Amino acid sequence: MTQSSPTPQAAERLRALGDRELLAFLNEVTNKTNRELLRVLPSVDGFRKDSAASLPKRKQALLHHLLKKGGASKASKASAETAYYYFWRAWAEQYLKEVEGLTPLLDTIEDAAKEHSQAAAEQPQAEIEALFRTLQEQSFLNNCAAETIARLLQFSPFEITDTLERLVSGAKPLVAVEKDRALSTLPDRLQSCEDLLKGLQGDIGRLAETIDGLIARPVPVVTESVSPRVMEEARAELAHLRKELDSCREAIARASGASDGRLKAIERSVADLEALWGDTEDQAGKQTAELKQQFAALTERVQQLDENLSPPPVYTHGPPAATTQSLRVVPLDQRPDSAKNLVTGVEAVGLLTSNFAALGLKSPGAAVFAEEVLVAAVTGRVLFLKGAFSTELARVIAMALAGSRAVRARVPVGFVDAATLDTDVAGALGKQEGTIGALVLERVNNVPFELLADAIADLVQSASVVVVATMADGVSTFPEQPLNLQLGPVFDTDVLDFSIFPKANATVSSGMLGSLDPKALSMQLSKGKAQTEELLRLLRRDLTPRNPRIERTAAAFMSTLEGFRTANAPTSLQSTAYAWLWPLWRMADLKPEDIEEELDGGRVDSEDYADTRLKLLLDLVSIRKD
Repeated sequence: MTQSSPTPQAAERLRALGDRELLAFLNEVTNKTNRELLRVLPSVDGFRKDSAASLPKRKQALLHHLLKKGGASKASKASAETAYYYFWRAWAEQYLKEVEGLTPLLDTIEDAAKEHSQAAAEQPQAEIEALFRTLQEQSFLNNCAAETIARLLQFSPFEITDTLERLVSGAKPLVAVEKDRALSTLPDRLQSCEDLLKGLQGDIGRLAETIDGLIARPVPVVTESVSPRVMEEARAELAHLRKELDSCREAIARASGASDGRLKAIERSVADLEALWGDTEDQAGKQTAELKQQFAALTERVQQLDENLSPPPVYTHGPPAATTQSLRVVPLDQRPDSAKNLVTGVEAVGLLTSNFAALGLKSPGAAVFAEEVLVAAVTGRVLFLKGAFSTELARVIAMALAGSRAVRARVPVGFVDAATLDTDVAGALGKQEGTIGALVLERVNNVPFELLADAIADLVQSASVVVVATMADGVSTFPEQPLNLQLGPVFDTDVLDFSIFPKANATVSSGMLGSLDPKALSMQLSKGKAQTEELLRLLRRDLTPRNPRIERTAAAFMSTLEGFRTANAPTSLQSTAYAWLWPLWRMADLKPEDIEEELDGGRVDSEDYADTRLKLLLDLVSIRKD
């Protein structure tokens, strides 16, 4: 089987349909055995090749290889295209089986695709148009309906042109096809009813002859010499004849009633069909007019909402009703004696890894997390930590990057005035050229983050300062929100691999990072290019409207990490999924099955490596499938 590879327009159309719609389309194919389907679907780990239980997973793998940008090899993508075309053709053969010449038309498209295989961007347009032109003609022969043809085109691997749309829109709709089919069978139904009536008339004739014979039968003469036994037999025969006569009368009555009922039912059916056929065009015209009126009304309402969306601000000149407490910026409790000057990103990652190990974080997870922390610091300058060890991790990060120029502030419960945060931090840090500062902002979700977001953004823009914020877990705290992700990633540290028994007397070292510029820190160690298009697709998954600031911050993180990380596992997209996609999807209430489908058990865009942190996150909310 030689099929046309999906054109870019077709791939985007299928991707926009979503995995749920595509899986529903694949599941509609029921005219093939499980063995036939398993033969074309890609294999998945944990299942035998001939296991029917693997069908749902293998269908998901098919869509993963077919539509995901990046992560699939050329051979896997070609195999997925073949499998999808197999399903598409099987669907056509199942739901358009009454179309005359369907198989030769599909074969012609495949033969033409084989001839065009040298030109990847071409598709056999003439053969495709011939198929849908034939389907349009067959719809007027009541062999198919416009809705079925439209669904075939919607899920096809072909580009939808104006010609194809006109052919589909010009096909006969299902309601008209069903009416014509009912009318076409009406003569046969009338003939069958007529034959039935003739049969009933014959039965009535035979019954009448039987009755006449019974009436004409001579009555036996009874003489005085007849014995009592003969008399009893005669009485029994007479009783039997009376019973047979009553049965004949009842049969005649039933046959007559049945014939009258069938004739009336036929007359009603004909009248109903004629009325339904006559009212179709009028109903369609009325519905179209009503839809146009509703659309005009909705357009007018949208315009009114746009005009009233932003009411004028209300200005007051009186004193505030109450004052709010401000943040108290103080130095970190632990003051190191000496700090190591960090010139490159590699040196900074080494020191962070050593400090994380002192807290009990195991290898190689400590080094991976150190890379992600440093990249978050140099790209967005803000990162959020949540979990049991979030405060300890935040303080050792600040000490490793800023040494003695690390300060902290604890956010009180309630409301807070952060208007002077930038000046308070600048005063606490002092002036020292060639080094950066760090602020540990503890329990940042004790207040609505809107009170702090602008102050944090002003702080990191006006000075070389990294903000490491921690998020508490309690009844008085506020949940994380997209505004957090606009500034930086949210790391759930509870899924990091901490040792139950850390080393005793382990010490934490301090460092002084000289710059927050990735180029100055020599962080371009590889020529890898991040799959930012796939990241943007995932960030926009079921989100209306999109958040361009989150997209910019996450894309900068992923691109810098791709150039800085030399190992293949985890991938930069897996790290971004851990820090951005997971919290964003949970905030947006994305369906658990959709999260599992995109994260693919922690593999995301990797063929053979599953990020254990993503697997644990899926396990913690009980949505990861076996």
